[in-house]
Amino acid sequence: MLKSEIKLLHAQVNPHFLFNTLNTLQAVIRNDRKQATELINSLSIFLRKNLKRPETITTLYAEIEHVNTYLQIEKACFGEHLQIKIQIPPKLQVTKLPTFSLQPLVENAIKHGTAHLLNTGRISLRAFQQHGHIYIEIKDNAGLYQPAEINDGLGIKLVDKRLKLHYGEQYGINIFCQPEQFTCVRLCITDINVTNQAT
Repeated sequence: MLKSEIKLLHAQVNPHFLFNTLNTLQAVIRNDRKQATELINSLSIFLRKNLKRPETITTLYAEIEHVNTYLQIEKACFGEHLQIKIQIPPKLQVTKLPTFSLQPLVENAIKHGTAHLLNTGRISLRAFQQHGHIYIEIKDNAGLYQPAEINDGLGIKLVDKRLKLHYGEQYGINIFCQPEQFTCVRLCITDINVTNQAT
C-alpha cells in the first residue's frame, strides 16, 4: 500500500508545472543563456529526484533540498513575483519523515495560492520543536484555501495518512487559513528521531 501511495505522489507532479517550466525556458533561452542553463539543471535535478526516491523514509534535510529545487524552478517562472523563505534549524535537519511529505504541499501553496495574486507571492517554510513535537509549516500570503472547492485533497490526504501511519493518529496535518491573508499547512510529528540523534 505504501509503495503505491508513494508512486501516486510521484505522479502528482503537475503537468501544468512542466508545461509552464518549458515555456519559461523557451523565453529565457532567448534572453539569458546562463539563467537558461541554471533552469535546465534545476529541472533535471528535480525530475531525477522524483524518479529515484524509492525509500519510504527520508530526512527533513533531503525533503527541503528537493522542495528548494522545485521552488527555484517556480521562481524562474514567476520572477520577482515569488519570494521564498526557508528557516530550518540545523539540529532539526536530521528529523525523519515519509518521503514526499513536503513537495505536494508546497505545490498546492503556489498553484492554489500565490499564483492567483496580482502582487508578490510569498512562500515560507519553517520547522520548530515544541513540547515533544516537531512542527513543519508551509505558509503562503494568499489565504485562498477553500477545502470544499479545491480538488487538491489527494496529495494532502496521502501525506496526512502516511504521517499518521508512521507516527500515530495524534500526528498529521492541520490547516489554518485567514482569508486573503495567509494559509498555513502545519505538519506535526514526534521529535523522537531528533532526541535519539542527540543522545
